[in-house]
Amino acid sequence: MAHRTTLHDIAHEVGVSVTTVSLVLNNRLARVSDETRAQILETAKRLRYVPNQNARSLLTKRTMLIALIVPDIENLFFAALARCLEESCQAAGYELVIANSNDRRAVERDLLQHVVARGVDGLFLIPARESYADEVGLREDVRRVPCPVTLIDRLVSAQWCDGAGFDNVLGGALAARRLLEAGHTRIGCISGDGREGSANRRRRGFADVLEQAGVPLESVLDVAGDYRFDGGYAATAAMVDNGATAVFCCNDLMAMGLLRGLRERGLSVPADMSVIGYDNIMERFGIQIEVTTVEQDVAQLARAAWELLSARIGAPGEGHPWLAEPCTRVLAPCLVDKGSVRDLR
Repeated sequence: MAHRTTLHDIAHEVGVSVTTVSLVLNNRLARVSDETRAQILETAKRLRYVPNQNARSLLTKRTMLIALIVPDIENLFFAALARCLEESCQAAGYELVIANSNDRRAVERDLLQHVVARGVDGLFLIPARESYADEVGLREDVRRVPCPVTLIDRLVSAQWCDGAGFDNVLGGALAARRLLEAGHTRIGCISGDGREGSANRRRRGFADVLEQAGVPLESVLDVAGDYRFDGGYAATAAMVDNGATAVFCCNDLMAMGLLRGLRERGLSVPADMSVIGYDNIMERFGIQIEVTTVEQDVAQLARAAWELLSARIGAPGEGHPWLAEPCTRVLAPCLVDKGSVRDLR
């Protein structure tokens, strides 16, 4: 077995005490010259010294681990968000542990127990869609978690826990206003699965603005796409056959499915159909999609969530302040125009 460099090894080579080495490597006040400090740091680097996290945890009462529970790590939005959260954690010296709930309430409940058993210092939770129907149960599960918890993206209605997310109702409204301003009156919407959640709130904001403008969303043009590429593709027939001139897709993945369906019918965007998507996440993965979209800046969301969680870690106070006095950060999405909306005026 290879020898693991210790504080004793560094102290012996430099000719100082183990205490001095420990103080320098932990960036604490030590009565040593700048030359000796530099020598300690150089020796630690040359010998590839790695701190013993278990020993440090016993001393600091922290594991330097943060957990993230996501509903679907294959979803590009959640994958990008996880990467940005990891960057925020790493910048503060923490390691991010990621677990996938498969958007199932039962799996989510088990994961909440397992990740806590690892002694994490904080937890990011993107609730499963099924948890919207069992918010009382979710709240009770979160209450049992001994470390700070921050909900991300899928915020609960009652705001009973720290959370950060985008205003989905506003996002849907932005899409509706853009299409109405372009003179469209035959407008369709491809949403999620009809259950309470982000896509449903986007649809609500979209439909409300259409209703207010006297252009209500017709049932034949209101189609569930289940957040999937295939869902957007399958919805193409309803949009074309019922005479839609514009379609709002509640995520970019469904918009991509719609684009494929339109191409197969010999139709083009925006000449034959105007399209607006949601998320603006594809370009982070090298996928170019020239569709006007409502952007959710994942880097901004990650920063807001980390600010909430990190402020709770190690903060004085009894009980669960993230539940007793929750703080919610609601961010504003913005419309990114990529030329996929035709002006009919």
